[in-house]
Amino acid sequence: MGKKSTGYVVPHTHWDREWRYPIWENRMYLRDMVDELIDTLEKNPDYKTFMFDGQVVGILDYLEVAPEKAETVRRLIREKRIVIGPWYTLPDLYPISGESMVRNLIRGKKEAEKLGGYLQIGYESFGWGQPSQLPQIYKGFDIDTVIVSKNVDKTRAPHSEFRWIGADGTEVLATRLGEDARANFFMNGYLKVMTGKEYKSSEYEFHYGKDGQVFHQADRDGAVQDYFRLESTERIHKEYIKEAVKRAWKGMDASWLTDDRAMMDGSDSTTAQPHLMELLAEMNAQTEDIEFKSSSLEEYTGVMKEKLNFDELNEIHGEMRDGPTTSLSGNALMTRPYIKTLNKAVQNKLFGMAEPVSTVNMILGGEYEKHFLDRALDYMLLSQPHDSINGVTQDKTANDVVYRLSQAEELAYTVYMRGLENIVRRIDLSGYDRDDMIFVVFNPTAKPRREVLEVVLDTPQDRNIWEFGIEDAKGNARELQFKSRTEHISPVVHLQSRPFPYYSDRHTVFFDTGEIPAGGYEVYRLTDLVNFDRKTKFWAKTRKTDGKEIAKATDRLENEFLKVKVNADGSITITDKRTDNTYGPLNYYESTGDVGDYWMYYPPYNNRTYTSKGVQASIYLLENGDLSATIGVDLKMEIPEYAYRPESYIAGKSERSQTVKELPITTYYTLRKGSGQVEVKTVINNNCRDHRVSVLMETGVQTEIANAQGHFTVDHRNALPLIDGEGKYFNELTTQPMQNFVSLNDGDRGLAVITDCLGEYELRTDTEKTLSLTLFRAVKNIICTEFRSEGYFPDQDGGQLQRKLEYHYAICPVNADVTENDLARRAEAFNIPLKPIQTNVPNSGKGDLPTSYSFYEVKGNAQVSCLKKAEEGDAVVMRLFNPGQSTEEVTVQWCRGIQKAELLDLKEDVKEELKTEGGSVALTIPSNKICTVKFTMR
Repeated sequence: MGKKSTGYVVPHTHWDREWRYPIWENRMYLRDMVDELIDTLEKNPDYKTFMFDGQVVGILDYLEVAPEKAETVRRLIREKRIVIGPWYTLPDLYPISGESMVRNLIRGKKEAEKLGGYLQIGYESFGWGQPSQLPQIYKGFDIDTVIVSKNVDKTRAPHSEFRWIGADGTEVLATRLGEDARANFFMNGYLKVMTGKEYKSSEYEFHYGKDGQVFHQADRDGAVQDYFRLESTERIHKEYIKEAVKRAWKGMDASWLTDDRAMMDGSDSTTAQPHLMELLAEMNAQTEDIEFKSSSLEEYTGVMKEKLNFDELNEIHGEMRDGPTTSLSGNALMTRPYIKTLNKAVQNKLFGMAEPVSTVNMILGGEYEKHFLDRALDYMLLSQPHDSINGVTQDKTANDVVYRLSQAEELAYTVYMRGLENIVRRIDLSGYDRDDMIFVVFNPTAKPRREVLEVVLDTPQDRNIWEFGIEDAKGNARELQFKSRTEHISPVVHLQSRPFPYYSDRHTVFFDTGEIPAGGYEVYRLTDLVNFDRKTKFWAKTRKTDGKEIAKATDRLENEFLKVKVNADGSITITDKRTDNTYGPLNYYESTGDVGDYWMYYPPYNNRTYTSKGVQASIYLLENGDLSATIGVDLKMEIPEYAYRPESYIAGKSERSQTVKELPITTYYTLRKGSGQVEVKTVINNNCRDHRVSVLMETGVQTEIANAQGHFTVDHRNALPLIDGEGKYFNELTTQPMQNFVSLNDGDRGLAVITDCLGEYELRTDTEKTLSLTLFRAVKNIICTEFRSEGYFPDQDGGQLQRKLEYHYAICPVNADVTENDLARRAEAFNIPLKPIQTNVPNSGKGDLPTSYSFYEVKGNAQVSCLKKAEEGDAVVMRLFNPGQSTEEVTVQWCRGIQKAELLDLKEDVKEELKTEGGSVALTIPSNKICTVKFTMR
């Protein structure tokens, strides 16, 4: 007999921290599962390893409720009997930032090493699509082999194994495994043999009284929850082994390796399978040409690397988000959007504000708030697992995610404020008089900024100040626009006393900041004070104008660059005065039926789609001046109240209701002096169900390519998804993910939308080249437990979004030569606002910092994703990236001398030392490269 083929049986679980069940209910099941796993491994020394889903947090969660098992677990991890990591949690990669992905892997590595080690393979079977920069990120952690899923089309990867080339050219070995991917052996072999029932057939169902004792809540509230079996009836059905072996082996026919195949043995919430070793022995006894062995993913990928002919492997370039939607879970990007919006806010505050300012404090000799920041990061990472961040859960779990993100946001805000307090103390204000009114504007980004900024300034009531001017640190008068005045009482808090009441007049004004230094601040003083008599009841001080207000009428805005016309239906038309191009109508709304689920958009068969085009809107001017003007629009769309969802997409009605409701939408358009973008705030009080609402822009930009900010890159995508050999594509995948901007450009016309909350767009192929941005999908709370059965919770309405929803974005006409770095810089400024802080001259003491200062600056075309304390030691780590299409020369300038600068990989190991010159380092950053630098300061 010839040499036997080998089946590498890899038992594992896909363990969602919270999904079908809330976190503590699931934690108890986790405890039971790991208890059984430990017992199984200890009793079966030949049971090689059990893979814990590529994450670490499941084991940490277990040890939180079973601390007495800590040493046993550590020993099993050291022995590689339990394999964890490299991820900390299992995120959906598209709603989160590239920096969040890196931090997840850093945290996963660190926590896994404490426990005994981690999997050196990019196990990515959980992701709902794989971004184009994932190969570079994995390589930054010395990971060169990746398991992918959800989804790569078989026309792109006809064989399981292929070479995956990232956006920057980084290459990794990848495999999509085979039929049913991570569950091939489990679904096609194990279940049939152990239950006697073919999983993908009608025989796989529960028979009352035959398949073991069950437990089910029988009260009204609990009846919607799942049944649970209290009794295991699994046993080895020897008569099915040959058939199951053949099917499982055939499931890997797409592999280049005909004699060595991965037998992935696990799925959602699967356990250790205590009978596995007995099953393998019986399989081997009945199979002459294949040996099935208890194995590990590391062993199998080692065989892959040894035996594959790399020259014959297909190359796949860029991201992998192929259909069908059911294989990708691709339409969850704007389910429960309030969670994603909060997550973006947390990322902005943590990475863009709190960490940089705390790092500056450390450089100045103060404390880096490591414990607060670590806690914030943990709360955030624990909110980003794929089910959690998308809210594809019961309502209680969605509320838990919001709670954790809210804690992360508060922690980041607290650190940010403390850091700014410490810097304010250090500023030398001795050049001002004691009664001068002072405020400071901080710029945490690494580029200089000049903006029209709204500030709220208090002046003492006893000084009766009606008007004032603003002067920067160099003595230049800044242009300003008054908005409002009101009396105010504030508590002035100090830990050594009770709060003092401060009686003030609160002035809200807009002013032109002038240039604020990068990574620094500018001090301003109130000047030219005009007083008033507080007792005057008549003949108040009247206002003057120079006639240069931005609003030219209640429906028109105009500055140096743009003319904006608000149309009768509330949409706008923009003319770019620089190019004479006109765009519009822009920013009207669409509601279409959606009877799908969290993961898949699915319009009813008898759908009706409505737009706000032609709806009469109420248009009003809210504020107007030389620096800023805002027009408000109220409209009501009359749309169906709900839709009928057919059972199994065929039984019953499939249409939107005849009952209609008015959907109220309020939009605010703001144009500022010197700005090339119209800021938009949209507020929707959603009172309808089963629909998808989008905002539409008729761009007139004749292109089939949309440029969407991705993870450390810009993804240039076709309007249509992958087209098959018959010229067809999946309708549901015309919507695509984005980070903070999407742009269109045809060489003559260009339009971008910048946002701090949206995450999905669609470039339609109509004549107008309409750009659609999804605002939300309101769907029923149905959880995909198994493809024939569902968890349906009719009393949980969270997925239907019966609430007020707010959105913030900017519409930007752009020139033909606009670059990826230009748009990334504008998006950063939109997401990381300038921060004004009011202060005064101290009674005693003198600071040592000037009144205008830059702590750090990045000169050249590169973006910064983090500035923080190094994971080890007291050095500073800055991560830069170049999303552009050409190599860029960049200089990082610090406020003090650099002792040493070192280029790091993503896990923060040193790759090489860099040349420094005083307080600067010159870097060459190729297209789409991530560059992490460690600075040791003098």
